[in-house]
Amino acid sequence: MVDFKKIDTMIEYIEEGTIPGDKTFNQFAIEFYLETKTLTLSKYIRLKGKSSKLPKIMNTKKAGEVLFDTEKSDEIKSFLSRKGFKVTPELNYTSIMLLRKVDLFSNWQKLLFFFEGGRTVQEINSSLKKDLLPMEIEKLETYIKEELRLNEQELNWLLDKIQKIEHNKALHKAIKKLTK
Repeated sequence: MVDFKKIDTMIEYIEEGTIPGDKTFNQFAIEFYLETKTLTLSKYIRLKGKSSKLPKIMNTKKAGEVLFDTEKSDEIKSFLSRKGFKVTPELNYTSIMLLRKVDLFSNWQKLLFFFEGGRTVQEINSSLKKDLLPMEIEKLETYIKEELRLNEQELNWLLDKIQKIEHNKALHKAIKKLTK
């Protein structure tokens, strides 16, 4: 049975960016995951009016899931050991912002990039983005064409110009000033 009072207390800790004094972050995240596993957490958070902290709360749940699954995976434990971590590394509220709904191995690769230092969460997330699948590209193109009422030729022209703007900082700044 779901203990909503316990979940609410745990959400308060997450909102404050703290953990209970008698637990490590990893223990807290696993406990939070196990408590909320059967709950549609995003809907519950919105009902409680706490949607401003939704990413942090959802990522804490994801961290618990990653840590819980890591404990059951000899392959991931072996991978971490080869990377110099004899025990599962202790996560924190910053490192969990790297976690996504991908496989366990990919999540740990990103976390280890973070622990090695020198790169921010944003830099790591940007550098590891996968290319879009053809189906995803088609869906996005259709959406853009419908929203902007463009034909194929106009869409190609627009994408070409946007790419030039993104790669030319001076041009990007000039356009930004004009569109304010």
